[in-house]
Amino acid sequence: MPNRDLSDSLWSWTLADFRDRTAAGSPTPGGGAVASVCATLGVGLMVLGLEVTLRGAAPEAVDSLSSLLRSSRELLDRQSAYADRDLVVFDEYMRARTLPQGSDAEKTARRERLQRALVVATEVPLAAGRDIVSAIGLSRQVVEICKPHVFGDVAAGTDLLAGSLTAVLRSVDANLRGMAGGPLKSHLQEEQAALTEEGARSVAATQAAVEARRQRL
Repeated sequence: MPNRDLSDSLWSWTLADFRDRTAAGSPTPGGGAVASVCATLGVGLMVLGLEVTLRGAAPEAVDSLSSLLRSSRELLDRQSAYADRDLVVFDEYMRARTLPQGSDAEKTARRERLQRALVVATEVPLAAGRDIVSAIGLSRQVVEICKPHVFGDVAAGTDLLAGSLTAVLRSVDANLRGMAGGPLKSHLQEEQAALTEEGARSVAATQAAVEARRQRL
């Protein structure tokens, strides 16, 4: 299959393009990229809530709201980049699969390149997952202070983030299954387990905050 134009950011696509390319049956965009897009939209809803809440905010609240907004926008940019990066690293994996295997040397070279590609393809969703957990932690703060009429939007953002974390960790799991055993694989598995545990705690705390705020409205 032809290589994707790596200068073609998925953020330049229309929503219809993204939908249709996802459903086309081609390798990309796959679960990792889609999960990062959903996480980006979840952070976007958090930014929306902060922007609206900042308008007309009491002077004593402006600094803390502005700080949260800066952090959220940084996460928005980073999560956007992960979506594109996922396409790039998967393309590299697919190119490695096309390498010749006629001789023992070619087989060894192909196997080594596949393993390197799998490592990078695992590191990207792990990094995305760490930032999603950070975003979930920030969203808990936003849920508690946002204006009531944007609470539903912010709460929806937390739901998207929680689902995206689960989805992005599935990409990690899929890549680990294809990786040869050894210290590096063990290290990545430990990172995955730690992130899964930290994410579960953060999601539970945020869901509790959402429900507490909902009860007060």
